[in-house]
Amino acid sequence: HALDISPLTGGNVAFSTLEGRPSAYNFDQSPVLQDWVTATDILISLDRLNTFGDEFFKDPKVLRSYFYAISDFSVGGRCKCNGHASDCVTNEEGRLVCACEHNTAGADCQNCAPFYQDRPWARATANSANQCVRCNCSGLADECVFDAEQYRSTGSGGRCVGCRENTAGPHCESCRENFFRSLPQQPCQNCNCNAVGSMSLQCDAEGVCLCWTGVSGVRCDICKSGFHSLGPGGCRLCECDARGSVGVCSAEDGRCHCKTNVEGQSCNRCRPGSFNLLLENPDGCKKCFCFGHSLVCSPSNQYMAINITSDFLEDPDGWKGVFSRGHEQSLIWKEGEVYLLPYREENGFYKAPDKYLGNRLLSYGRTLSVSFTAELEELLPRSVTVMLEGSGILVTADLYSEQKTYSSLEKMPINTFTLRLCCTIIVSDYIYIYIYIYIIFFFFLFTDTSQLSGVSLESAVRKNYNMSPHASWVEECTCPTGFTGQFCERCAPGFTRETPNGGPFSPCVPCNCNQHGTCHAETGVCDCRDFTTGRYCDLCEDGYYGNPLTGSPIDCIPCPCPDRTTCAQVLETGDVICTNCPAGQRGVRCELCEDGFYGNPLGWGGKVQPCVRCECNGNVDPNAVGVCDHMTGRCLKCLGHTTGDHCEKCRSGYYGNALANELNPEQKCKPCSCNVAGTSGSLNVCHPDTGKCVCLSHVTGRDCGQCETGFFNLQPGLGCEMCNCNPIGSSSSACHPITGQCMCRTGVEGLSCDTCRMGFFGFSSRGCRACNCDPMGSTSMQCHDNGTCSCRHGFVGYKCDKCELNYYQNHLTHQCEECPVCYSLIRDQVGFPQRERERERERERLMKHKNFSFDVMIAQQIKRDQVEDYLPNALEDLLAIQGKNLLSA
Repeated sequence: HALDISPLTGGNVAFSTLEGRPSAYNFDQSPVLQDWVTATDILISLDRLNTFGDEFFKDPKVLRSYFYAISDFSVGGRCKCNGHASDCVTNEEGRLVCACEHNTAGADCQNCAPFYQDRPWARATANSANQCVRCNCSGLADECVFDAEQYRSTGSGGRCVGCRENTAGPHCESCRENFFRSLPQQPCQNCNCNAVGSMSLQCDAEGVCLCWTGVSGVRCDICKSGFHSLGPGGCRLCECDARGSVGVCSAEDGRCHCKTNVEGQSCNRCRPGSFNLLLENPDGCKKCFCFGHSLVCSPSNQYMAINITSDFLEDPDGWKGVFSRGHEQSLIWKEGEVYLLPYREENGFYKAPDKYLGNRLLSYGRTLSVSFTAELEELLPRSVTVMLEGSGILVTADLYSEQKTYSSLEKMPINTFTLRLCCTIIVSDYIYIYIYIYIIFFFFLFTDTSQLSGVSLESAVRKNYNMSPHASWVEECTCPTGFTGQFCERCAPGFTRETPNGGPFSPCVPCNCNQHGTCHAETGVCDCRDFTTGRYCDLCEDGYYGNPLTGSPIDCIPCPCPDRTTCAQVLETGDVICTNCPAGQRGVRCELCEDGFYGNPLGWGGKVQPCVRCECNGNVDPNAVGVCDHMTGRCLKCLGHTTGDHCEKCRSGYYGNALANELNPEQKCKPCSCNVAGTSGSLNVCHPDTGKCVCLSHVTGRDCGQCETGFFNLQPGLGCEMCNCNPIGSSSSACHPITGQCMCRTGVEGLSCDTCRMGFFGFSSRGCRACNCDPMGSTSMQCHDNGTCSCRHGFVGYKCDKCELNYYQNHLTHQCEECPVCYSLIRDQVGFPQRERERERERERLMKHKNFSFDVMIAQQIKRDQVEDYLPNALEDLLAIQGKNLLSA
């Protein structure tokens, strides 16, 4: 209550929230007190009650009965920063918050800042700032939390959260589970321990996992050698058969690595086609030989092992020397060795004796050993060539020694070579194996620096009782159908070689004798019965017929043919036809005569008449069918246009001699071929022997194809026209058969030879004579009837071949030119003989008379010693030749 009814206003009452309080000395441990001291100002607003004037009476009892009512109460305070801040600041929401220090956070610095959680938060005191400590996360985490339990046990309460790089721990100081590192500065790596092969997924500091039994590897993810099939509890022990396996089994599935001829999970059985599993065999099992006929075999218990040896202790043991050209030479023997002296420059070989040759089947797959000795180790051979020959094949093998030579003070050095008679030379080809079965020659190249000291060949012999050692490499074959023998080397009864005489390698096939006999096991030739024959008894014997392929004893029955000749049966109809009738006979039962023969050989429908050859005079084709009637002998297919029962004459329209056997049928009869223009009547009618046709008048020739002499122009149905040749001008009454041109005499022309030709004159029985006018001096080559020519100016003479008086011939122009004037003056002075001038005038006068006889003129000319040739010149000869050619045409 107040002292006065009207209290004081507008003042402050100062007081201390802590001083004088009993709990002031426990301030740091009292959160309530710590909250209380944050108050700095208290504002209390009071409302006075209505006294109705009682205060004027100043009665204490009355006054004490009145109180003030609080209308407002405000507390002003300061930030509660727990000693970790000196200032307060306004945050984004407008509130005052502490500006925290000492790595604290929160509005009142009531928490440690993030990543400063290594010890618990505490208020700052006068004695200690109680700063928050940074977490130690080794730089591998960005967040941590306070762990009180960890703090109590270690004094470090900051536990890191979200460690990186596969780390873990309160301070990311170690690798997380299933990770490792060898050094602290190294990153943590995944152990990757195999969940099946390792006992734990956690590895050691080196990353090595702890493995189960039989498991190895840093990660325990592989089986140890000799173990397989990684699984829960580790790997299982391999169970490989040492005889048939190579190395250890597969670590994945335990499958063993088998030798070539071995199979099975444990390599404990031979592959099909092989037998005799042995440790020392590089292929494990030996392939079945069985001559290639069977893949099923097993070791035979009927043989014991032996060695065919030569130690040369007593003699050369049958060994010989042979040179490359075939020359043999005895070996030089010394106790325990033999050697061969060189011969010229030929290669020498050691040739094996008979005990190494022949059938060596029991040595198949075994070894041949050859040993050499020498005075010094350096003289021993390092390789040797072995040659085997058999079945016409020669095989060589170069052997190299892989063992060290033996040498001591007591014994001479020795080098041994070995050859397995199986795979060293043979490459999956049985023909090469055959060499080893039947060896003809066995020898090897010698060396002139060493001696042969021993030979050994493994083999076997049949034993009569239980003896050892047992030759397990000798096979006992399980032969397929058709084969028999221990090695399937023979064909079983009823079978033969697919290739006749093909030998034991040839497959066996069933005999094919059609149940008419048995066949030879090697050749396949059948021994036939039941009247059958052929390699497979697939034919009936001659004189029998049937189907021997049915396999019945009565397949072949006798043929119903003359003289028991052969026959055949038609499968479709069952008819039997004779196939080897006697000469000249044919037919199903040889009842007919062969083509070219006639008769009745069996007397069917009449008496028996032997078949005889048809007589057709060579005018039929001997290879044709049905050339004559097989009963009457009448020729049916005459050739060469012949006719008649025996082709003895030519057909109508043909002529010749059908009986001329020296000619071919085509040459005997020729067609009449009468000329259609000159023939009277039918064109196919002519004389049968000469071929002469019937001609029209004045037509002649065999075929009426030409006119008679003196006639021409053959016309159909009319004949020939008369030539009408001039009897004086023509040399013959004949003319050209077509044009009617007569054969003219020399210089004569015209169809009837009745005029002289141009350049000729004097028509007579001698023909016409040539004018022979000089071409330079004449105006025309045609002369007058008396033979004189018409001359040019300056030319004279009856042939115009001379120059006129007072003219001369110019040799350049070949013309007669007038002489100069001076020539006439000189001529007159000299006195030209009077007789010459008279002779010249006489000649000119005669030439002017056309009717003057040429003979008279010639006579006068002769008298004047100026003879000129009047016989035909070169032109007349040419015309004469042309006339002869025309005549011959």
